[in-house]
Amino acid sequence: MIDALVDQAADATGLTTDQSRTALAAALALIEKHADPERVTDLFSAVEGAKALAEEGAKMTQNKSGGLMAGMMRTAGGAGGAAMSDAMAMGQKLTRQGVTTADLQTILPVSMEFVRTATGRDLLRDVLITIPGLGPLLTPQD
Repeated sequence: MIDALVDQAADATGLTTDQSRTALAAALALIEKHADPERVTDLFSAVEGAKALAEEGAKMTQNKSGGLMAGMMRTAGGAGGAAMSDAMAMGQKLTRQGVTTADLQTILPVSMEFVRTATGRDLLRDVLITIPGLGPLLTPQD
């Protein structure tokens, strides 16, 4: 099932399938690391292959750099700062692979619609809103 989402994201963005896979893997890993574990389990159970793809992306969320701002956010920002710091580090790594912020902004609604259609529920939104500091930014009200 996850391969269909990878293909849809690639089609929507113009990225290669590999770039799309990398972007989704990193995003799912960030979700797994920072969102409510019960909701993540629900999402991963409903979307076949999502857990494995998150595992592929785990190295993208390890914040060994991220720059001065990411370091300050991690130190001073609590759980929300940690999520923002990891997202900034992930963004830098994705940029080096040719995946832009605009690509990620295109992939998010594609992913939300894919999950809604596949599961009949708004599981991705339900998970995203639980990420401290990032949830409200990622899930604007329709």
